[in-house]
Amino acid sequence: MHKMIGRRPIVMGVLGTAVASGRAWAQSPTKWDLYVVTGVTHPITLRYKEFAEEVKKATNGKLEIVVRPAGELPFRATEVVKVAGDGQVQLAEAYMGFISGTVPLASMTSLPFLVRNAQELDKVWPIIDKFTAPLFAKAGVKNLFYHTWPIQNVFGKGKPIRTIEDFKGRKIRSTDGKQAEMLKQLGASSVNLTTAEVPVAMERGVADGFITAGFNVVGAKWYEFVQWGWLGDIHIGGPDYTFVNIAAYEKLDADTRAKLDAVAKDYAPRFRAANLGDETKDLETLKTQYKVDLFVPPKEQIDALMAKMRPYWEQWSASQGANGTAMLKEIQAALGK
Repeated sequence: MHKMIGRRPIVMGVLGTAVASGRAWAQSPTKWDLYVVTGVTHPITLRYKEFAEEVKKATNGKLEIVVRPAGELPFRATEVVKVAGDGQVQLAEAYMGFISGTVPLASMTSLPFLVRNAQELDKVWPIIDKFTAPLFAKAGVKNLFYHTWPIQNVFGKGKPIRTIEDFKGRKIRSTDGKQAEMLKQLGASSVNLTTAEVPVAMERGVADGFITAGFNVVGAKWYEFVQWGWLGDIHIGGPDYTFVNIAAYEKLDADTRAKLDAVAKDYAPRFRAANLGDETKDLETLKTQYKVDLFVPPKEQIDALMAKMRPYWEQWSASQGANGTAMLKEIQAALGK
């Protein structure tokens, strides 16, 4: 009996240590990695960091998101569906052009001259979500929220593009096959480059132009080798999906998950507005500070380009099966195109 009493403090001490350790374990935060396609100082990266801070605050530190800029992890922007679906990261930015080879319907908005601005994107987002959500789920991810890059245009050096004929013979970097098809139909050649490869390619003459937004020309510091811009509003730069690994998402406790969803819902429109606001400012900066010659083509030129690309909309969508055709028809009906 004395032995039992004598052992009790030891047992209680062990139990107390275990309880304390259990409490510490329970209170330790869940840490997630968020892969983004932009560099450390790019506005997109900084806004994802702001999102991460808001999540940490809302969850009282229970969920910590570490933003991993381009180059920090050994992944390419084209691999994010698999990377996030496999759980190699818990969150990943997925620009629609970069995932067009993995989930083609997610990139329908990059069909040239179909969805040309953010207002049109907002209008057709429910259609996009309806058709893509099941495809993402099969890959093990869901879209937590989306933002958008501004309107995509052509920037370059050398002889400026002014007319449709000026595209002939040009070497222009594109971000997916639909842009490449447009360039082909206009007599230009498409160059496939990662974001990091663009500056060297421009310097060496591998490319003499690229399709992006003024926001990115400034954000990525590409103004150092840009002389002109053709602002034909080819298509909106989104959706830029923010994938979350479904298994990791479902492992969160209900309260943390609800707070994550609430922050995402609140932050998404602010993210989009900030990106779009930057475009107006950055185009002016390119024009005044960096002396980039910006050209807005006349309506008749855009009408001709839209008419030229419309058969391709139908061809590409049909190649994606019945859902592709149905999705295009719903988007055209919503936009009156």
